[in-house]
Amino acid sequence: MTSSETLLPDNPSYGEACDIIDHMEDDYWFPAITRICEQHQISLQSTERVKAGGNVLFKLGNTFILKLVPPNWAYQGQAEIEAGLVISDKLSLNVPQIIAHGTVDNWVYVVMDLLPGISLADVWADLTFDNKRLIIQSIGQFMNELHQLELPTESRLRPDWQSYYQKLSDDCVPRHSRKKLPEVLVSQIEDYLTQHDADNYSVLEDLNSNESDIFIHMDLNPWNLMVEEQDSEYKISGVLDFGDAIIGRSKLLELATPLLFMCQGNAELCSLLLENYQLLDCSNSESLRTRLMAVSLLRPACDFNFVLQQVPEAGPRDNWEDIAGQLFPV
Repeated sequence: MTSSETLLPDNPSYGEACDIIDHMEDDYWFPAITRICEQHQISLQSTERVKAGGNVLFKLGNTFILKLVPPNWAYQGQAEIEAGLVISDKLSLNVPQIIAHGTVDNWVYVVMDLLPGISLADVWADLTFDNKRLIIQSIGQFMNELHQLELPTESRLRPDWQSYYQKLSDDCVPRHSRKKLPEVLVSQIEDYLTQHDADNYSVLEDLNSNESDIFIHMDLNPWNLMVEEQDSEYKISGVLDFGDAIIGRSKLLELATPLLFMCQGNAELCSLLLENYQLLDCSNSESLRTRLMAVSLLRPACDFNFVLQQVPEAGPRDNWEDIAGQLFPV
């Protein structure tokens, strides 16, 4: 095998990239893995495919994990690398340390150290309510810490904020239609956003003008959190997947995901998360609820059918006002 040999399709269509990632056997990836490990002098004793997320993940022994990102959404690999530079050794919870990175046939690869523990998603449904409270407290405190990091002035994680919002806004209704959200709800999105003053980028501009931008993980859900069992309780041992991270001006863009995927419509857990976060004015609960709903609709790549499955139904869901009340009982 020579370094000039093509090991992966260097210009796949979106559909081809998805098909390759979803259906190719492990052997298909071994030549690229071998090249990467040889280039960075990483001992390749064993590999194990990790079937999670939208990218290719392999454990390399018991030490490292390799992420391979197709050129179609290369920004996720680049964000992972850039985030590693911004947050390295600055947080109380473990985050993956970048060991090596580069490209192979236009696919971005990142080699990171393997964090201890298991995925919170594997145990979340079976945890006691007290254990969930403990984890929610930790997430609130972690977000507080994350949002007070000193950040570099220049970073590839900083989008032009108004352009960023405009892109999300322009694709909002088409995206939910593509994701096959019920048409009765899709037809109400534009009016809901306009009614709640979300028809311009201010809905994502919830930091005061005199505040600094914040680092936004964007996807703090159980699949991206590692836990370990200690004294018969699970505690967070690490935070994964910074592929959607940005530096921007919205606390709500960060808060929506853990509120939806871990608080799951429980008012006590919602309050606990916000209390431990501490950096948000929650005095106007109705305004906060409607803005969280708007931000959740705008959030990049959000599949709202999947979101609605995370929160038990507590009444009709044929309009966004009622849905907001169920999802965000703040």
